[in-house]
Formats: sequence, structure tokens, C-alpha cells
Amino acid sequence: MNLAIPTGRLSTTGLGEAVAAELDIPLADGSLAVQAVFNVIARAVAGGHSVAVTNFGTFLPVERAARIARNPQTGQPVTVPANADVRFRVSPGLRATVRTADPESATIRKSPKTVQTVAQNEVTGQ
Repeated sequence: MNLAIPTGRLSTTGLGEAVAAELDIPLADGSLAVQAVFNVIARAVAGGHSVAVTNFGTFLPVERAARIARNPQTGQPVTVPANADVRFRVSPGLRATVRTADPESATIRKSPKTVQTVAQNEVTGQ
């Protein structure tokens, strides 16, 4: 696996390139994979469903109620209609990864579970 560490702001194109480099696949396939993931997330949230990505975060659809606001230039009240919006809640795992400030060790993968073998069970009496 090729470790892709972005050095600046990452656009959708750059993300596709980084995914392609990480998976050692053609650039077009990396871009298609990124676009497919974004499309699935968008469709799910637009359909009113939350999307939780373990150790990354959750995309949440929210409904905003109608309200009265003020025009900052004139001070006149303005009616803002009810609308749908989306929020993103960062997972504690991603937050901790970002706080380490070490891009080479940054990952959102879960730690592998330890697997007990038959021999280990016989030793521990389980």
C-alpha cells in the first residue's frame, strides 16, 4: 500500500488521486470510488437517514423550523421558511487522530480484535 499524505488543501480531484495512490489503482478508478462514496452519502442524507462512518464521523439530516430573522442592513423582520440541512458530527476517534498531528500514523481503521486460539483457551481453562 502506498501512503498518500496530502501537502495542501485537498479537493475532490486530489482526494481521488490520493485514494488511487493509496490503493495502487488507476487514477480514474480512485476518482470514481470517491465520487461513488459521496453520491451514496448524499442520497442517504437527502432521504432523511444518518450516515455513520466508524472512527470518522456521522452525517446527520436536520430540519430547521420556520423563524423570523432580521435583515442586518435595514433591521426589518424577514420570514425564513422551514428547510432541511445537514450536519457533521466528528467522531472521538478522528478527533484524537487529528490531535496527534502525525499524518504518517493517522488512520481511522479499527484496532484488530484479538483472536483466542484453541490452545490459549485450554491454558486459561475457557
